[in-house]
Amino acid sequence: MKQLYVEGIPSYHVMEEMQFKYVLYDGDEVLKKKEVYHEYRKPALIGLYSVILLIKEFPDLKGEEVEVIVNDGALLEQIKGTSTTKNRDILKVAELCRKNLNKFGGKLVFTSVTGKHEEMVKWESKLKV
Repeated sequence: MKQLYVEGIPSYHVMEEMQFKYVLYDGDEVLKKKEVYHEYRKPALIGLYSVILLIKEFPDLKGEEVEVIVNDGALLEQIKGTSTTKNRDILKVAELCRKNLNKFGGKLVFTSVTGKHEEMVKWESKLKV
């Protein structure tokens, strides 16, 4: 199974851009590395936008089984629809994200390294390639 390491770096000021890093591995071999800059969005939404951009930036993964590794436990709940947040913006973008994932049709398995120190160190090193 291929592994896609994803990181979203928010901007906290309206005039700055957000940065998204994606590194796709097949075993230990780097297949694709991509950095995308995007206009400002609220920092609470960056995880969801990283998934939406992932679908746009990696259309060739459609139909493949890929493990998407992130450092955002809340993102997993938002994608599954089990988040208890009352934030309207998050709820709207989460719904949009789920619709895009359903249209994409790929077999994306989301995993979070949040709270797992050894896996987080590995996640950071894989993104620095």
